[in-house]
Amino acid sequence: MHRYMKEIYRAYEAGIPIVGPTQIAKSLNVSKSTAYQMLKHLAQLGYGFYLERKGFVVNKKGIEEAKKIMRKHRILESFLADNFSMEACKACKEADKIDGCIGDDVINMIEEKFDYRVCPCGNTIPK
Repeated sequence: MHRYMKEIYRAYEAGIPIVGPTQIAKSLNVSKSTAYQMLKHLAQLGYGFYLERKGFVVNKKGIEEAKKIMRKHRILESFLADNFSMEACKACKEADKIDGCIGDDVINMIEEKFDYRVCPCGNTIPK
C-alpha cells in the first residue's frame, strides 16, 4: 500500500487530480490489473474514490495518510544521502525498501537531529 500512496501523493503534488491504473502500473512496474485492484482497495479503505474508466481521486484522509508515508520516505532518503554520500536516486531506492517498516519514533529522532526540509531530489518534506 505504501508504494501506491507515494505515487498518488506525487501525482497530487504535481496537480494531477486523477491517478489511473496505467500510470501506477508504469511507475511501480506492476500489471495494470494489480494497480487497478489496489486503487479500488484504497477507495474501500476510505482514502478516496475510484471513477470507473478514469482512476483514483484522493480525498483529505488519503492526502493525510500519503503525507505521512511520503514524509518518512523523504526523511530517510535525506538521511541516507547525507550520511552515506549516496546519490539521490540510490538513496530514494534504498528508502523505498525501509520506509514502510521504520517506526515513527526513529523518523522523529532523525528529523529532530537533522531538521531536513527538502529531500535530495529537491522535493519538500511534508509536515
